[in-house]
Amino acid sequence: MSVHPNVRVCTHIKVTGVRCGSPALRGEEFCYFHQRMIRGVSTPPKSRLHPIALLENEEAIQSSLMEIINALIRNTIAFQRAELIIKALYIAVVNSRRARFDAGHASMVKQIPEYAEPPARPMPPPPGPPVDERNLVNPPLTAEEIEAHRKERDAIEAVARKFPHSIVATEKRRHG
Repeated sequence: MSVHPNVRVCTHIKVTGVRCGSPALRGEEFCYFHQRMIRGVSTPPKSRLHPIALLENEEAIQSSLMEIINALIRNTIAFQRAELIIKALYIAVVNSRRARFDAGHASMVKQIPEYAEPPARPMPPPPGPPVDERNLVNPPLTAEEIEAHRKERDAIEAVARKFPHSIVATEKRRHG
């Protein structure tokens, strides 16, 4: 129950069976966190960062991990992409012990300064005469060469699947 009788509280019940108790958003059932996690909160249309990428504290990292787990469960994210994001989250956890985004409130910028316009970029030179591909150091591959490379790659992948701990598999993992 809220300390103030006119303030609605979040109705979310945690896994432990305890009600959240944070103040609910105006006109909503949930606090900001649970509104974001359960129903979603709209982000600014021209936002540069995806909400999952905003890793400013341990809670944000945990929240991002929850989003990735949810996407995996719902099958809305590729396993390889999720794996890469989870590795990035691990790095964020390690860095979070040293990173402080909330330090120095007194010296924090309160308004974006008016910067001078950046200098105009020089125009790229106009395209030159057509290039004779026979004179290139690495000319484009022919269809036969491309097919030969594909067959070689498929053979290496087959060996890597058959012997997952072999040197070939290790090299494949290392070089992608």
